[in-house]
Amino acid sequence: MDRLTSIEVFVRAVECGSFVSVAEEKDLSAQMVGKHVRGLETLLGTKLLNKSTRHQSLTPAGEQYYHRCKNILAELNAAEEDVHRTLNEPCGKLTIAAGVNFGISRLAPIMARFHNDYPKMNIDVCLNNQSIDLLKDGYDIIFLDHNHVSDSLIAKKIRSYSMIVCASPRYLERFGIPQHPKELVGHQCLQSSSSKNTQQWQFIDGDTFYSPDISSRLMINSGQAMLNAALEDAGITLQPIFQVADALKTGRLVQVLAQYPLQKIDIYMIYPPHLRNTARLNALLKYFEEE
Repeated sequence: MDRLTSIEVFVRAVECGSFVSVAEEKDLSAQMVGKHVRGLETLLGTKLLNKSTRHQSLTPAGEQYYHRCKNILAELNAAEEDVHRTLNEPCGKLTIAAGVNFGISRLAPIMARFHNDYPKMNIDVCLNNQSIDLLKDGYDIIFLDHNHVSDSLIAKKIRSYSMIVCASPRYLERFGIPQHPKELVGHQCLQSSSSKNTQQWQFIDGDTFYSPDISSRLMINSGQAMLNAALEDAGITLQPIFQVADALKTGRLVQVLAQYPLQKIDIYMIYPPHLRNTARLNALLKYFEEE
């Protein structure tokens, strides 16, 4: 059997979770899928999959082999893209993950335009506020507000966004307008249930930073949901400027503590080295540069 085909079958068997699913995908019999996997095990002299009638799992050797094989297949696809890059428009698939707030407000409109301009591209976007592992979870690209990632990945800064603190006019009429960050202690400050969010309430006061001891009876793990709560007079919210621009223009929200700016948030595009210089990635990077 062709080793490359066997590797492709093995990788998909791991990702699909069963031989039957791979068989249907590749128009093979489940027995043939098993034959490909056993052929690799014979070649390597070790077991790759622990398999029962209801469950399969990778052995330690299988885990290592799977990640290496996945990188090999990705490099092969990238090499084929390089050959055709100057002759054809970008094609293929990109699987992308991002946080819900950034994904809805900024990423989705960009990807919609990108999809319209490159109809040969298939885009799969997952929005999730949970921690994401690019390699383990099988994504091509993830967008993060930090670049603390594995040295084996590339982190490219896409944009910096200003953060502001704002509330509805009715809330401010009832509870007053804070004149200094320390006065936020007496206000309802809408917070995320993620501990990371509390660290962003760090104001620049001259040459020093000031982090007030904020509190709230309402905790929400979505920036958009916090925005909607603020519009309903629930409290003061910390938001990226792009998220609240329309509400500020129409007066539904009012910025407070403008004289005490907050640290900006940097957005990074994280991707593996094998995507570098591919037509898919270059086209997407160009889009973000234009934006």
